[in-house]
Amino acid sequence: MPIDDAALRQAKVELAACLRWAARQGFQSGVCNHFSVAVPGRPDLMLINPEGYFWSEARVSDLVVTTHDGEILSSNGHTVETTAFCIHAPIHRVLPHAVAVLHTHMHHATAICMRKGGVVAPSYLSAMSFYQRIAYDRGFDGPALTPAEGERLAKLLGDDFILMMENHGPLVVGASLGEALLRLLYLEDTCKMQLLAEAGGRELQPIPTQLMAAIPKDVPRFKAYSKGFMAAVIRVLSREEPDFLG
Repeated sequence: MPIDDAALRQAKVELAACLRWAARQGFQSGVCNHFSVAVPGRPDLMLINPEGYFWSEARVSDLVVTTHDGEILSSNGHTVETTAFCIHAPIHRVLPHAVAVLHTHMHHATAICMRKGGVVAPSYLSAMSFYQRIAYDRGFDGPALTPAEGERLAKLLGDDFILMMENHGPLVVGASLGEALLRLLYLEDTCKMQLLAEAGGRELQPIPTQLMAAIPKDVPRFKAYSKGFMAAVIRVLSREEPDFLG
């Protein structure tokens, strides 16, 4: 099936915007970590940020289209880091709901991942849309250097939205880039609030069980909100950092 050029262009705009916005939030870690999204109409392909570039300098023309087997289809001359293929490609291939896959080492969420048995405590309103959709990887085995590791992570993630990888960091997925980015921001904010509250030495107040049980697995309000959020991110960046569209 041929690639829809207009749809691909929009996906590139959104991915470049996500990378820039994440960099603004301080989520960038060197030139490592990766954001990817399935190519519209071609779930066998993914769009991902290039190797060796800061997220803060991401442009539409820098993004790379690849197969899940590691073949680069873009002609811009950029490469993709090995671990990006080993983590992202298997997750896209195995989990249809993971249209967008965002992986960072953002500070507060990663701090929770570094704790022995660390969990995201269900105590904060902004995270109610995903508290029951968090999976945990308790089997750290070093860097992801083979697709088998990505397949293992995909199995752990299942139909959840967030994977907290022990000794590593968080991975967030969504049915769109807007959903995944907003969820990523909420996760970091939630972990920051948790660490601040725990630092005071008092016990956290959990959200009542009956309220948690009433939350649908896929919150319609969150999906609608994420669309407006993505539009706002693109609008601000188009005004303040228009070079990202180049």
